[in-house]
Amino acid sequence: MAIYHCSIKIISRSKGRSAVACAAYRSGTKLTDLATGKVFDYSNKPGVAFSEVLLPENAPAVFAVDRNILWDAVERKETHSAAQLAREVEVALPCEFTRQEQIDTVREYVMKNFVREGMCADWALHDKGDGNPHAHIMLTMRAIKPNGRWAEKSRTIYKLDPNGQKIPLIDSETGEQKVRVRKGKGVEKLWQTEKVPANDWNDRSKAEEWRAAWAAECNRRLDRQHQIDHRSYARQAVEQEPTIHEGYAARKMEREGRVSDRCEINRETKALNEQYSRSLEVANGELYNATSERLRLYRDVIRDLESESKELSGAIQQAEDAERVLAAPVERCKPWERAKRKEQAEQRENALQKRTEAFAALYEFGCATIEAAKSLLQSILQRIRQLRQEQAELRADLERLGEELPIVKHASDLLQPAASAEQIGVRERLQAIRQQREAERKAHAEWVEQQRRANMQREQPERSPQEPPDDAAAQQEQKVRSVADYAAKYRAQNKNNAPKHHRGRSR
Repeated sequence: MAIYHCSIKIISRSKGRSAVACAAYRSGTKLTDLATGKVFDYSNKPGVAFSEVLLPENAPAVFAVDRNILWDAVERKETHSAAQLAREVEVALPCEFTRQEQIDTVREYVMKNFVREGMCADWALHDKGDGNPHAHIMLTMRAIKPNGRWAEKSRTIYKLDPNGQKIPLIDSETGEQKVRVRKGKGVEKLWQTEKVPANDWNDRSKAEEWRAAWAAECNRRLDRQHQIDHRSYARQAVEQEPTIHEGYAARKMEREGRVSDRCEINRETKALNEQYSRSLEVANGELYNATSERLRLYRDVIRDLESESKELSGAIQQAEDAERVLAAPVERCKPWERAKRKEQAEQRENALQKRTEAFAALYEFGCATIEAAKSLLQSILQRIRQLRQEQAELRADLERLGEELPIVKHASDLLQPAASAEQIGVRERLQAIRQQREAERKAHAEWVEQQRRANMQREQPERSPQEPPDDAAAQQEQKVRSVADYAAKYRAQNKNNAPKHHRGRSR
């Protein structure tokens, strides 16, 4: 399955690192630090499947032809003994991609997020065939000016008060503004200043942006079931235990038949996650059934309420008709109108009977007046609308659960077989294993330290270097002579741009 990995680091001279050496190792080539003459030869390094240099618009084209000149120019520009030389972004490539898809994905990611921002990028794709293809992306810390020269990392500006005025630099001893005497310019007042970065490449928000961009770039080529996410399980609200980075040494121990602590912890974690995934699948099935049952109940309730509303509407209509008939004026009784009075009496009796039946129906609904019945009818109609809205929401939830259930089942099928009943207390056993491994690790470290101290007291006999064959010595002498000629030519071309000092640079 596709996994997500994207780490961002700084290659700094303060940690004894060299940009030229890092570029040689990652690209699997032979590069020379022209300032010191030291050669870094990694041309026999296995697993380097592809490498290239991508440049912004104003960068010199020679940088793309020879990465040795690119990183030597970086070394020459950064003269501080603790300078930051480059930024490295390491990403894991999905195994589902073909080699060309892997190259295209990294290239588009680098162009969109780094090169278009003004950085020079030197990246290499590593794949040893062990299921861990990944890419190393080295980026310059400075932009390129339109004239092809390196831009500044930051600039100094004056601090301003709320009124927009410069803030004087006060001498703590005299309490007055500091001044300095400049030759030919007289006395100059000093003001408070601050450094402003020339770009936002070092902002913490950029790391989150670059990590999210890598996930988006991979997801454009992955299907729905293999999508990756740059967020942690906690930020995704996923109830799973994250695994830890195993590393090359741990996997090598496992291949040799030994048990690695990190691999053992990951196996325990995967078993715990599998148990939780199966529990989640059962819970989703129960929720799906419960939601379906609730939908059926809502349909029945809505049907009953609609029937009652129709009956109540009929009763209200009958009551209004009866009230209208009884409110009609009664004609005076005349001897010659007996038949008409009899007919009117029968009509009044029928109207009264209908009114009695209507009000009896209203009393069944708890209404004493027609206004109360109308109010009840309005509340019932409003309740029907609410129930229909809830029914629509539940139907949407039911459709979503129907879409998610195959995904959960597919994810659970890809996991290892179900954990046994003994894995119920896996969290407690995991903590015990970690504590035991930590104690063993500390004891081993103490034993190694004792052995090291004992070995320091012994004398090591000096070994005489073995003389290489005549042919090998001649080839080595020819390589050194060619490197010296190239370095002399490069120094002659850049004689006026030589770095001020290399003091304090550790190699």
